[in-house]
Amino acid sequence: MKTLPDNARDIMIKRYALRNEKNEPVESPKDILSRSAQIVSQAENHFRDGITPEQVEAKFMELLEDFRFMPNGRTLANAGAGTGQLANCFVLPLEDDIGKTENGIFSILRKAVLVLQSGGGVGFSFGHIRPKGDVAGRGKATGAVSFIKVFDTAFWIIGQGGGRRSACMAVLPVWHPDIEDFIKCKEQEGVIEHFNISVAISDDFMRAVEQDKPFDLINPRNKEVWKTVKARDLFNQIVEHAHHNGEPGVLFIDAANRDNPVPNQYYLEATNPCGEQWLGPYENCCMASINLSEHAFEPKKGEVFSAGVDWKKLQETVVWTVRWLDDVVEANNYVPAIPELKEAAQKNRRIGISIMGLADLYYKLGIRYGSKEGVALASQIMEFIRYESMRSSIQLARERGSFPGIVGSIYDYSKETTNFWGKTIPTHHNWTPPKQKNYGKLNFNQPQLDWKDIVVQLKKHGIRNSCQTTIQPTGAIATITGLEGYGCEPVFALSYIMKTHEGAEETKNNGWNELYYESKTFSDALKRAGLPKKRRDQIFEQIRLKGSCQDIPDVPKEIKDVFVVSSDVAVKEHVAMQSALQTFTDNAISKTVNFPETATTEDVKKAYLEGWKQGLKGMTVYVTGSREQVVLETKQTRDQKTQSEPFASDVGITGKPLQKELHQNKEELCPDCNSILVLSEGCMHCPSCGYAKCDS
Repeated sequence: MKTLPDNARDIMIKRYALRNEKNEPVESPKDILSRSAQIVSQAENHFRDGITPEQVEAKFMELLEDFRFMPNGRTLANAGAGTGQLANCFVLPLEDDIGKTENGIFSILRKAVLVLQSGGGVGFSFGHIRPKGDVAGRGKATGAVSFIKVFDTAFWIIGQGGGRRSACMAVLPVWHPDIEDFIKCKEQEGVIEHFNISVAISDDFMRAVEQDKPFDLINPRNKEVWKTVKARDLFNQIVEHAHHNGEPGVLFIDAANRDNPVPNQYYLEATNPCGEQWLGPYENCCMASINLSEHAFEPKKGEVFSAGVDWKKLQETVVWTVRWLDDVVEANNYVPAIPELKEAAQKNRRIGISIMGLADLYYKLGIRYGSKEGVALASQIMEFIRYESMRSSIQLARERGSFPGIVGSIYDYSKETTNFWGKTIPTHHNWTPPKQKNYGKLNFNQPQLDWKDIVVQLKKHGIRNSCQTTIQPTGAIATITGLEGYGCEPVFALSYIMKTHEGAEETKNNGWNELYYESKTFSDALKRAGLPKKRRDQIFEQIRLKGSCQDIPDVPKEIKDVFVVSSDVAVKEHVAMQSALQTFTDNAISKTVNFPETATTEDVKKAYLEGWKQGLKGMTVYVTGSREQVVLETKQTRDQKTQSEPFASDVGITGKPLQKELHQNKEELCPDCNSILVLSEGCMHCPSCGYAKCDS
């Protein structure tokens, strides 16, 4: 098994290891992976196809020990333990009923609590709740936001009682009469703290914004116009609040439904807490992330950067990751008290192959994140993963059968079917291969892909999984594999520290322990470039002041051009990268578009408009310094109240690092180990034990 950095090893054990009666971990990282592989491979007993479960388990372990892919957190934690619930992401339906129906408000609240206790995060659309002031029996309705607060309070109580506190997503369509209250419901930090909030935005609304037209708000109870507003005024409110503290996010609901694989079954209305999974009622998704950093050739002797992507290795990883996830669908115990979860999962057999370490790969290859080359390579990598995942899923369909819900889906090549609204549509026109955008003649030696053959094989055999690809935040699982870049994000900083209470009793630092992080990839590149140790020390000392190497004269240009961090990437580059990846991601993407603290609301507005035009399915923005509760700041971007003492790293470099910490008076602590939580890619994450509200 590959050697883990000390921090990564500690987090993996604290986060995922089984424990004895004294609450002491009893597994090593290898034990955790072995347990997961053993449980998941047992699903192979249902599908004998010439390869034994023992052989499959051995292959799973080979890839896991090399960190070529990593399962989602619930699979690592729960496989062979506790409930055996292996999924992270759920969406539950919500009807305009207090509790008489199965999907009424308080019936769903009960089910949500059970899902949260199993470690899953839940998304809801509150769009069917009648608006504030509408008729409700003999009284007046209190509106959608009031019930979001009820749910949030219930989740807080469960968390205080020792239950697992996972994040949730509250979605409200832009045409709902309560939309203005919803937009501002998290204006004050600490209110509705267990929910991320996002507005589901339609194409009609965005066109009305562009044309400065009026827009109708519709009462979901009777479908009548409740109020008419100026679309631009409403859009400006969304922008202003997102600029203020990053919420609400926006979800482009029509783009999501254009890619809905089963439009005859339901209309997509909500996502999981981080927005990368659009799911139907009771659906859930098990995910696994391919570690792109492990799919680059080693640099040749005397070269600073790698020769390229190992496409053959990547192909093998994709094939086995598809098999892993299809086995997880079978091995998952779900939540027995909610049988609808298993039924929905096995009907459409959604899987989510994600990526992580894209930024690490670029560092190795010598490609700048967000550059023309970077955007083109992101597109080619995701196209390759989508192609190979579909090819593998089709092969599994030959061996195991197509997903049961394929009739009437976009993969149904019969003459016609009926969609969710009862309209007859020609099914053979529904799915067409995605196409590369024109990025010029940039050659990364991507193997030739025969998309026409995919269509031929689909017609013959169907497909095993209704969805195959997604891009999740990968907070905890990226950390335990030693990656510097989470998900598809650029690297946060080349050097910083995290403060934690864990282990603080062994220090003399006023009750705090400090975990030191710096970019090993950057350090290795400086060494390969021939920089002497003294010069490297001087470079790192300057980097710790602001996390970036861009203004440091001693850094060679060829390295400076490559080693950008999040604050160095322009907004249009963030959007371009997400757009390139979305083209070949059949579900959605969790990504944050980072703005400098000087950004205006107009900048945010332009990003949203561009994201919509580029076909994104959702966007989250963050303006540096806009949240008091948790920020990564430097000497240049805030009045730092406390200066860190110089430290010596394990490579003998000294300096004053960045601090990734909470505002002194508004810190939020980890419920598992009492460490300070930090914000990363939309998730509250504990650097000590790996706890995350989104639990990637």
